Amino acid sequence: SHFSGIVRLCLLVGPLSAIVNNTPVTAMMVPVLEGWCSRMGFDAAKFGIPLAFSAQLGGGLTLMGSPTNFAARKTYLQSGYHVGFFEFTIVAAPLYLLGVLFFAILAPRMLGQKNEAPALRRQVSAEEADGYFRIGFRISRGGFARGKLKIEQAGFDRMPGVGGVRVVIRDGEKVWPLEDVGETQAYRMKLDDMLIFRATAEGAVGLRGQGGLQ
Repeated sequence: SHFSGIVRLCLLVGPLSAIVNNTPVTAMMVPVLEGWCSRMGFDAAKFGIPLAFSAQLGGGLTLMGSPTNFAARKTYLQSGYHVGFFEFTIVAAPLYLLGVLFFAILAPRMLGQKNEAPALRRQVSAEEADGYFRIGFRISRGGFARGKLKIEQAGFDRMPGVGGVRVVIRDGEKVWPLEDVGETQAYRMKLDDMLIFRATAEGAVGLRGQGGLQ
C-alpha cells in the first residue's frame, strides 16, 4: 500500500540524511523512487513530497545532516557553547517520527491522481523468474493517440528492458490480440487505450519517460 511504501521510504531516507547531506540524498533517490514506483504500480506523485521532507527532517538529526546545522554550530561556538554530533537528535528524533506518520497518513489522500482506476490505469503482476513483470500505461497524447500507428510500428519492443505489448484494453475490454487475424492486424492505438507491457524495472522507467504514455 502507499502507506507502508511511504513509511519504508522515510525510514530509509531519514537516517541516511543524518549522516550524508540531505540535498544529494534527495537527488540520488529520485530516479530510484521512480523506478520502484513503476515496478510496484504506485503513483510516484504521492512519494515526492514525503521524500523531500523526510530528507529535510532526517538532516536535522545530526550535525552532519544539513549545512544549516553547521551555521548554527558556528554561532553557538562564538558564544562559547560546543555543539556535538548528536546534539540535535534528542529534539529532532520525535519530530522526525511525527513527520513520517503525518506523511504516511495524509500523502496518499492529498497527493497524486484522485480519480485513478487502478485496475486499468496501472496494472502490475508479480515479478516473473526472469526479472520481467507486467505493467500498464494509458495512451494520453501525442502520435500514439491519433489512431494511425499499429502496435508493431510503435517500436516498444526495441526499447531496453521492454518485452513488447502483451494486451491492449479499450473501454474495459480486450481489443488486442484477438483470435481473428484480420481484426488484430487492423488494430490501431487510440487515446485512452491501456497497453499492458512485459518489462523489467529498467524498461518500466523508460516507458514512463516515453511521451504519450501515462
